[in-house]
Amino acid sequence: MRDAGRRPMGRLCCWVVMGIAAWGAWLPAGWAQSGPVTTTVTDTVYQADGSVAHGTMIITWPAFQTAGGAPIAPGSTNVTIGSNGIFSVGLVPNTGATPAGVYYTVVYQLGPGQVKTEYWVVPTTSPANLAAVRTTPGSGIASQPASIQFVNSGLATKANDNVVVHLAGTETISGTKTFSAAPNVPTPTSSGQVASKGYVDGVVECFNASAWAKSTGSAPLANPQP
Repeated sequence: MRDAGRRPMGRLCCWVVMGIAAWGAWLPAGWAQSGPVTTTVTDTVYQADGSVAHGTMIITWPAFQTAGGAPIAPGSTNVTIGSNGIFSVGLVPNTGATPAGVYYTVVYQLGPGQVKTEYWVVPTTSPANLAAVRTTPGSGIASQPASIQFVNSGLATKANDNVVVHLAGTETISGTKTFSAAPNVPTPTSSGQVASKGYVDGVVECFNASAWAKSTGSAPLANPQP
């Protein structure tokens, strides 16, 4: 009698389990996923002499939001570089992330005094090697560090302050300067200052009117005719 009483309950449990399994099979792919998709970054790290490196990579990142809208908390992870120089780590892509200019900071600890820092932008294509993720900071949020190469390249196009003409202040300019358009200047107040065409025309007109009055012995007309 006990076995007969338990059979309906056992069948009910079986149907519930089957129903849950069937429902899970029809879930959208994004629902079944436990978190954002990661990209596998893997490569072989070499020393300067061509031998394989071994040690630890310390990878840190700030909080950001992926291009797909997934929020990522700040954190860090340690990755071991094997005796054969190979490493592999899964990271959430920060390409197109918000805020712009978010990098993974990677510190290589290969031995005493052998520490190197670089920055990664991880793509969505997996797997990715070092050449695909390494980047030089220089754009994005102000708190991100920039390499000395980026700073020097930006400064290389800037002139020194003592060799440029400023908008204010007294300065002496040497050498021949050619203007593509006539400059505008204020009315001169002392000798040696540049005079505009309008100022010169006014002086010449006044001089001609005065000369005409002297030659005729009469007062100059308002608009003297030649």
